Amino acid sequence: MTLRFLLFLTLSVAGQTLTAQHFFRFKSDFSIKEKEAGKDQGRLITGTIYYDKNLQKTVYNIRFPEPEQWLVRDTFMYRKKADTLVSKQVVPPVGEFSIFNMILSQQLTDFGLAKVGYTPGDVQQDGNQVIAQWLPPEQFKAYLGPVSLASEQKRLTAAAFYDKDQKLVSKFYFQDYTMENGLAIPGKIYQIYYRESGEFVRIMALKNVTINQTDEDQFYDFELPAGG
Repeated sequence: MTLRFLLFLTLSVAGQTLTAQHFFRFKSDFSIKEKEAGKDQGRLITGTIYYDKNLQKTVYNIRFPEPEQWLVRDTFMYRKKADTLVSKQVVPPVGEFSIFNMILSQQLTDFGLAKVGYTPGDVQQDGNQVIAQWLPPEQFKAYLGPVSLASEQKRLTAAAFYDKDQKLVSKFYFQDYTMENGLAIPGKIYQIYYRESGEFVRIMALKNVTINQTDEDQFYDFELPAGG
């Protein structure tokens, strides 16, 4: 529930650095592996991601398990197969809290928490890692708990989200960083969600990253499907 609440927060912070404004497009081949407790088999998805920060549009060009496109804009996701609209569904307004936007905006170090009003709490050193606790805004403490962030060499390595009762809700791990155009980009992102039915695990791998691509505009600035 913590992440879901974060998606709906609308607190704003004035001003962003000129450097952060410079990066506006993200392209990468990706694979996603998902495994849900109680199910024998998981799911594998591969393809290419196109994200434009200025347009707030995201395209997942899926190759496996079968060719299709996921077009995400605002609070809607459109699924297309062979240029035919298959489905349209409401999704959380991720926007600035997408991992791709945080990478381009250079906000991944604090998981974008500062921008939504979280404030730093206790900081501890554990070997080469710095573990910092972030506290939710006063007006949201009835719903949200603290977040613990671990970083090494100023790169986020892990994040743990808790609810208002200090119960662990989800964990993220960031590994295999590479540098692209001066941006630190994790090559693997592990997501673990703790549910009553058991753990749900998602592993995303990114490779062949391109920043600020100047062609393939038809993917970055897609037209909404007919009937959408």
